[in-house]
Amino acid sequence: MHLKKINLSLSLTLFLLGIFTSTVRAQTVSLNTNHLDSNTNTAKYLLAQAEENPEPELRFAPRVGAAYITEGAGYNPYGSFGIFFPILQNPGKSLTFIEGKMLWDTDTDSLGGNILLGHRVINDTKDRITGGYVSYDTRNTGRGVFNQLGVGFESLGNWDFHINGYLPIGKTSNQLSENVLASPSFVGNSLHLDRVQVFQQAFSGVDAEVGTKLASFSNGALRAYAGSYVYSSEGIPAFVGVRGRLVGTWNNLAMGLSLSNDSQFDTRLVFNIGASLGGVQNRNDNQSVLARMGDSVHREPSIIVDNRVVRDTVPAINSNGGVITLFSLADNQSGNLGATLASARPSDIVYVQAGTNTNVGSFTVPSQVQVLSSGPVQVVSTQAGNVQIPGSGTGILPRSGTITLATNGSNQVVSGFAVTNTPGQPGIVGTNNTNASILQNQVTINGANTNTLLAGRGIVLVGANGSTNISNNTVRNAIGEGIRLDNVSGKASINNNTVLNTIQPQTQTGLEASIFIRNNRGDVDLTIANNIVGDNNTRSSFNNDGVTPAVGNEIDGIEFSLCRSYAAPVLDTFAKCSGTATAKVAILNNTIRNIGAIGTDGADGIDINLNNGDDNTDTGARASNITISGNRISNIADKGVSFGVDGDAVLGQGIVTNNQVDTVGDIGLALRSRFNSTSNYTVTGNTINNARNNGIEYILTRNDNNSVSTGIVSNNTISNSGSNGIALGARGTGQQTVIVSNNTITNTLTTGNTRGIDVQTQENGKLQLTLDTNTISGSRLEAIRIRTGTNAGVSGGNSQVNASVKNNNIQLSNNTAGTANGALTASSANNSNFCLALRNNRAGATANTGYFFSRSGSSIFRVENALLSSNIGTFSPALPLSAPPFTNVVTDTCGLP
Repeated sequence: MHLKKINLSLSLTLFLLGIFTSTVRAQTVSLNTNHLDSNTNTAKYLLAQAEENPEPELRFAPRVGAAYITEGAGYNPYGSFGIFFPILQNPGKSLTFIEGKMLWDTDTDSLGGNILLGHRVINDTKDRITGGYVSYDTRNTGRGVFNQLGVGFESLGNWDFHINGYLPIGKTSNQLSENVLASPSFVGNSLHLDRVQVFQQAFSGVDAEVGTKLASFSNGALRAYAGSYVYSSEGIPAFVGVRGRLVGTWNNLAMGLSLSNDSQFDTRLVFNIGASLGGVQNRNDNQSVLARMGDSVHREPSIIVDNRVVRDTVPAINSNGGVITLFSLADNQSGNLGATLASARPSDIVYVQAGTNTNVGSFTVPSQVQVLSSGPVQVVSTQAGNVQIPGSGTGILPRSGTITLATNGSNQVVSGFAVTNTPGQPGIVGTNNTNASILQNQVTINGANTNTLLAGRGIVLVGANGSTNISNNTVRNAIGEGIRLDNVSGKASINNNTVLNTIQPQTQTGLEASIFIRNNRGDVDLTIANNIVGDNNTRSSFNNDGVTPAVGNEIDGIEFSLCRSYAAPVLDTFAKCSGTATAKVAILNNTIRNIGAIGTDGADGIDINLNNGDDNTDTGARASNITISGNRISNIADKGVSFGVDGDAVLGQGIVTNNQVDTVGDIGLALRSRFNSTSNYTVTGNTINNARNNGIEYILTRNDNNSVSTGIVSNNTISNSGSNGIALGARGTGQQTVIVSNNTITNTLTTGNTRGIDVQTQENGKLQLTLDTNTISGSRLEAIRIRTGTNAGVSGGNSQVNASVKNNNIQLSNNTAGTANGALTASSANNSNFCLALRNNRAGATANTGYFFSRSGSSIFRVENALLSSNIGTFSPALPLSAPPFTNVVTDTCGLP
């Protein structure tokens, strides 16, 4: 592009030169070539005539011209188009003129120009011209517009002398760019960042030169000049340069070559070429001194401009618009952090640099202030992007007492402190905080269990809202809860924390957990991910003195409760929901281990409560999605996962997937739906080993149940459950639709009454059941047992099961002879209604019967008789089933379509 512009400019200039040259030649008058001999009479006569009748003095007409100049010191290559206009002349004595030029910067396609007013006089001997001018210049660089005034003096003769002055006016500097670099350092107690600014600046200065003619030729001459210049600009000290140039003229053509050198622009070689049209009238000798009164003024026609790079530092501004202040603690010094925080302005960051033995005591974090220590690597967002605070990452955390987030504050951050609670207080506490962040702290609870409301808790936020972030903390020896949020709303994240040895309070409330969240209002989007919780094996006693009787440990690993109330005499009461409270919850990839003592305590690994399973007046819970995925749960006193939907709760999606549950004192995964609730469960891809009770239990419990629940239980691997691999059931007037498919259930236990899948309905419960492509082996009793109406229930009770049982592979290799009636047993009792579609199942070798059916009481047992022969295994009673006691129905009556 640059070469194209140069070629265009040169082509245009040469074109104009051709026009000007042709015109000049056409107007030239031939000179008289007759030789005059001064010794003859004729010569004497002619000389006499000349003295009596001298030729008229030269007059100057307007002149136009064009030129091209290559890149030089402080200017780009440009083309120029100019006019020289005499406005007042006294022939042979003086000339006043205006000269103007339009300049076209061929690099930036921008225009500039200048105009000057000059005056010249010639001495009486016609061998010396003196003159001066004033000028106004403008230049558009493509990034800015600059203006300047000029003034100059010249003396022309056998020796020429020029001196010019340039003074920019108006805006003399234009900022091109500013880059703040991610290279932080402290200047005093303020964090600064390196800054690089680039300015485009106009230069003021003076140039001067002397020169003389080197040679003359027909209608032309060659002159040489040498001179010096001095320029300066804002922030650029004055510098001196030297320049030499050659100028050749022929008729109205001119060419030049100059060479300059200085410390700012280095060495520059500049070529120029130009032509003009018009000018001298009545000329006899266009090389005479008088004829030069019509020459262009020699000066720099373009404003000298260059870029200046400024390097300095600026205060780092964090993402909230505040500064970052250093609070440094010398070794063995107890600094007054409180005074620093009191003077902190909103959006400031106070950076605490620890010594080797520092304790800042208890302190309060003001609203919109971040308090960060040098212990962890501290990365802050600044105008230069994310930068690490210098000196952070030492691993030495300043010690403190209880840290309080100022009530009703916003955008508060506390990070990097070793907190030991003030007696009777939690470690870190806040109330009604917006966008609070608690990061990378080590909280250790030390002190007696005083049985007050929040005493000894690890991290507690009540009424947090906005975006709440509790991450990368370690909490040890907390009383009741390691991390606790009450009525959190907005978006909350509890990630990458380690919470160990959470201690049961001396008064059992049944609501404690290493990580505990409970809401009775608002809306929350909650994520609990990648935490390590557990080792909750310490039972408290009064004041922890080890004398009075210990209280059993019921500290769950992780608990979320929505609209679950607690009333007196529980100390930590929690009100019912006055309306609806909503939630979306993800509990992901946590490690939950060693929760209580199996066989003694009642703590769960993960506990979910929508409303209260013990109080049907608790209402209002609404959860669009609760996902429990990727967790590793082991050595749990009670249930691995307890998931309860009660009252009028609505659960859009309850997803329990890809968890590993190993060694629990009760149920591996317990799913319930009670009272008037509505729920939808998906339980897939879990691995459950060594549950003392059922591996997976999905039952609509209680005789007052009126819930509606649908579920899928698929692709789970369950081994060595102490009771049933999978237990299903509906009670009260509850309605359950469930598909159980592609599960693998194995058992190698040699004691106990173990089954693969156990299904039962009671009272008026209704169950639509599909058992499809499950593999069951090693159960000591039935592989599959389906029972309806297992108790009389309420008056007129009429439970019902529609069951499609197909494609299952059943092996009772661990069966004890005589303890099971068959690999699959199905029975109806009391007033129940049972409909069974049995197809394509395989019952392996058993001591007794492959399939056993029975009916009792006033129950109805319907069976799709035509399908029974598709199964492999023996039947009792033998096929075909007779009526009564069984009722034959057509195919597809019982199962799901």
